[in-house]
Amino acid sequence: MAERSAGRPRDPEADNAILTAAFELFLERGLDGTSIEQVARRAGVTRATVYRRFATKEDLLLSVMELPRGLPELDPERIAVTPVEDTVRAYAHMMSSSQAVLLLRRIIGASADHFGLVQRYWDLFIAPRRAAMQEAMRPGFPPGTDLSMVMDVLGGAFFYRALTRPDLADAASLEAYLLAVLRQAGHRP
Repeated sequence: MAERSAGRPRDPEADNAILTAAFELFLERGLDGTSIEQVARRAGVTRATVYRRFATKEDLLLSVMELPRGLPELDPERIAVTPVEDTVRAYAHMMSSSQAVLLLRRIIGASADHFGLVQRYWDLFIAPRRAAMQEAMRPGFPPGTDLSMVMDVLGGAFFYRALTRPDLADAASLEAYLLAVLRQAGHRP
């Protein structure tokens, strides 16, 4: 007896159209203002097509929030073996676009009413990169340095600058600022 196939292969164009539509709508309307129906309509697919790929709106938006998924330099395995300055440069480059800043604002805004979604984002995206960054930073700090606290300081500075100082959020300025924060925290490459 022949094995049954799992169905038609997924269409990468439909996947891309769905993620692009969801990204645009999330930026325009936020989490609560975005629906699967709107995403399907904008992507030019049916709601069933969206639901075959994403069981819930939250699953879809979690995929959208993975903005740097196309940046190999922000892969956790690569971060762990890359000089800290290169990783800081990659984050600064990523966060220098107005879309990235707006996405960050939307994620933070959604956290008040959808903390579970933000927690999943932390667990799946931020935590692995944070752990890799801590390991990459370790040689540049004296023994006994609380690298988790250093990451909190760096992350806080990163969010502060990206969210409140758009005039200083170009890639070069953001990179210089974050490297200065690391130096102030005691990092010596």
